[in-house]
Parts: sequence; C-alpha cells; structure tokens
Amino acid sequence: MRHPAGIHKLALAALIATSLLVVIAGSFWATRLIALRRAQTTTPTQAANSALLGFPMKGDLAPDFNLVDQFGHPVALSSLRGHEVVLAFIDSRCTSICPLTANIMYDAKAQLGASAASRVTLVAVNANPTATSIAAVQAWSINHGMLHQWLFLTGSAQQLQSVYHSYGVYVQVDSSGNDVHDPSMYIIDAQGHERLLFETLNSNSKPDLSSEESGLVIGMRQWLPQS
Repeated sequence: MRHPAGIHKLALAALIATSLLVVIAGSFWATRLIALRRAQTTTPTQAANSALLGFPMKGDLAPDFNLVDQFGHPVALSSLRGHEVVLAFIDSRCTSICPLTANIMYDAKAQLGASAASRVTLVAVNANPTATSIAAVQAWSINHGMLHQWLFLTGSAQQLQSVYHSYGVYVQVDSSGNDVHDPSMYIIDAQGHERLLFETLNSNSKPDLSSEESGLVIGMRQWLPQS
C-alpha cells in the first residue's frame, strides 16, 4: 500500500510537469500568433501556395535591431535601407534544416543575375541563444560556403531573444542543448517594410528545394528596389 505522503509527492510532480508543458505550448503559440497577426489574412488558395510564394505581410516597418556580424562589425537592420533584405533565422550549430535555408537564399539570389543581386542583402540572425560567439557564426558561415555571401548576425542571448520576440520566431533550447526554432525567412523592401514571410520545408528533395528557390526568386524580384 502506497504511503499518503508518497501519493501527495507523485501528484505534485505530475502537476508541475503538466504546468511546464502548458508554459512551453503557450510560448510556442504566442510567438506564432505574433508572426501570423503581422501577415495578411489569406484565402484557401493563397494558403495552399504560401509554401512556394510566401505569406503576404501587412507592410509594417520591420523591427529594427543592432547586432554584430561574423567579422565582429556592428550592423543595424535600418542601416541596410536602400537594399532589399532577405532575413533568415539560422542556428549557429544546425546541420539539418538551416543549411537548406542558406542554400535556398544563396541560389535564389544567384538566379536574379548580377545587376539585381547587387540590390539584395542576405541576412541571418543567430537562432541559437546558447552559441552566440562571433567565432560560432563565422565558423558556420565558412563551413557552408557563406562567409562572404551574407551577414550572419549575433549578440548576447538577451539581444537575440528580443529579436525573436519582435519577429514572432519560436526558439527553444532543451536540456540536451538541442535547438528548435521556426525556419523563417522574411523579405523586407528597400524602405524597410515587411513584405513576405517564408518557412523552409524540412526536405532535401530536389523538387522541393527547386520550388522553394523559385518562390523566393519571384518574391525577391517583386520587391527589388529600382536601379
């Protein structure tokens, strides 16, 4: 027969575990709602095409931030006005979906041609608040052929968390150090307004990657600044 005190402890442990699950789930949906509320309401047809062509945004001014790039240079998002910005969230230790995002960004920009590509800046924000060093984002950039192809920005954990919150991007690092985050990409026009929201598919399929690149190319061409 189980002692009443033991039963009480088990009940308390179960209550704590349930509360933690509620908090984690609440955090996830709160961040997703921020992003979805900043996107326009879509029709069923538009929603079906959103993985390819992106979610249209309301055109609000993109939240500004100040971080440092892979070379230690300070960068403010607002300092990139005059260029279209493709902004992604990349885990500085990721070896799965993040390389797919980087490849899609690089290949899509290359498809624009030299003149148009010169008006586009690729930006990644470090989506791992436990691996925030400049060395970490520089090493990731080198390992994936992106060292001179983009700005991979990082900062303190507090600074990064503020950016995640501003953009409605869910980021969670578990007790084992595994990072889970939304594979979000934003197209920001040359005046600094949010225009399209994309999310990378977790697929190495060539047709999927080709479709995502084509969709991003269409979006980038749509919001190119005039030469």
